Amino acid sequence: MTSPDETTPPARRSFHRVWMGLAIAVALAYLFGLGGDHIPRNGDELVYANIARLTAASGHWLPLQSAWDFMRNTKPPLLFWQAMVAGGWGEHWTLLRLRLPSVAYTWGITLMVALLAWKTVRNAPQAAGGATPAQGRQHALAMGAIAALVYLSFFTTYRYGRPYLTSAPETFWLFGVFFAIAWSPARLLASRWKFPLIAGMAIGIGCLYKSFVMVAPVGFALALCYQAVGAQVAPWKLFRPGIVGDGVRVGVICMLGLAVFGLWFALDPQPGEVWREFVVGENAGKMNSSKGYFKTAFSGGSSILTILTGYFSNALFLLPLAVGCFVAAWRGYRQRKGTAQTITDAEKIMWLWLLALALVFMLPTQRSTRYLIPAMPALAVVMALYWHRIGRIWFSLTLLVCMTGLLAMGLIGYGAVKATQDPWVLSPLFWVFVAGAAMACLAGVFKKSWTRPLAALAGFAVVFALAWVTHPFNGSLGRFKPETTALLAGQTVQVPSNFNGHFERYAFIIPGAKIKDYFAAQPVDFAEVESLFKSSRYVLVQRRIGQAPCVRCRIIDERWDIRSRQDENDGFMAAFKTPETYWYAREYLVEPLAP
Repeated sequence: MTSPDETTPPARRSFHRVWMGLAIAVALAYLFGLGGDHIPRNGDELVYANIARLTAASGHWLPLQSAWDFMRNTKPPLLFWQAMVAGGWGEHWTLLRLRLPSVAYTWGITLMVALLAWKTVRNAPQAAGGATPAQGRQHALAMGAIAALVYLSFFTTYRYGRPYLTSAPETFWLFGVFFAIAWSPARLLASRWKFPLIAGMAIGIGCLYKSFVMVAPVGFALALCYQAVGAQVAPWKLFRPGIVGDGVRVGVICMLGLAVFGLWFALDPQPGEVWREFVVGENAGKMNSSKGYFKTAFSGGSSILTILTGYFSNALFLLPLAVGCFVAAWRGYRQRKGTAQTITDAEKIMWLWLLALALVFMLPTQRSTRYLIPAMPALAVVMALYWHRIGRIWFSLTLLVCMTGLLAMGLIGYGAVKATQDPWVLSPLFWVFVAGAAMACLAGVFKKSWTRPLAALAGFAVVFALAWVTHPFNGSLGRFKPETTALLAGQTVQVPSNFNGHFERYAFIIPGAKIKDYFAAQPVDFAEVESLFKSSRYVLVQRRIGQAPCVRCRIIDERWDIRSRQDENDGFMAAFKTPETYWYAREYLVEPLAP
């Protein structure tokens, strides 16, 4: 179980059309529930949705507008312009419209991953493995599809590749540069001005989505590519012919990227605010720490260990498989050492991008696994390249992790049934899917020929089950009646909020209302409801199942909500003991009783 499966040549087992069909189906499944309020996302999505909505309402591209004076220029403008255009400058302001560009970018990344894996496997001398050329081509197509499935099954891809606040745009533009180099390394690395010009523009667009800081890891990775792939020498052998020319190319690319990013300063009527809020506050602040660099580097939740394990934790349900890929790669390196064998240039470029991004983001005092997302496509390509050399034990562990995730989705579904007292709140097909997928994972652990194919699908099965179990609460269960929405049009409604911008979700739940937030660390426990009536007639109040919203008030309407940021006092075991109250709450629209 611990040794790589090297029995039958892979090409003879390739069902390439099936794999390609599955990859397309999974990519399309990214649209399922896309417009819902409860998809996995970064909580800051709502902060940036607020900035985009208010900027659109101003009728101007710049300066950016926000409900907070201290939180306006926290991201470059391209992210907000994308939302403003997709939302028709406020005319069609729905979550679905805001998120569709993110999915389009994710599909573009997935296509690059699939194409690069296909071409690399097709051109590798060992791809045929004794099979016919036709079988070798089919095997390459299958591995390209598997690379796409792996990328789409990373939890970070699903979480940050669908919401409006997403890492998909900068990942597309930045990874696209290394995809291009890996596709044709000899020609592009020898290019005198065409490739540096196009690469600089692409990096600049990526920076206009994220930050000028991205020039640092990209520049470092490009320097490594010119050295290790273009010149075919070790990175530390700096005294070589042509290094000055290569250094100039890297410098020109980085300067072009910064120049494109600098358009923000040229176009914004308040460039001083951009410098103060974005450059100094949002970026330079991440290099400072009151505790000191080395204390944060080796302890706490923002240590270097966060980056060292980041690629694995970003994979989440495919974590064991990602670890197994690194183990297989290390084993391959040890076997090649001292021989003339080497890895392909495409694979080398993927490793260099993974390495450069991790090394650069060890430097700030604020570290996050999210910083590594632009290199996750490279990890998917590498995992596909080592697919048949990864030990079976890692696939089995992946299946066990995914089976646990599927059982957790079943538990959340059981909580929905208990909360609503409706055994049909979830389709019977949901229970068939969860049970069937969990049993398939278990079968794959024991049946050798099933292990790898099922592991390629198991990760996405978990995230799709998560989308499915929350889907009813994105529909009628999670909405107020149409007459209630009409009643609240133009009215001030106070809504609970326990995180920056959390109140912005109500702009989509009760469109047309004037939203005013009140802080409630645990909305289900907020007790001062009557005091809120002093400033507005309508208030939204959340309560645990069976609890009244308030004493002296009248309930106008109610809906179901899925809780976030649960009370730590409840303890993790509450998710198992009382899933109906741990995950779900009732939200009431109330008004004061008539005097």
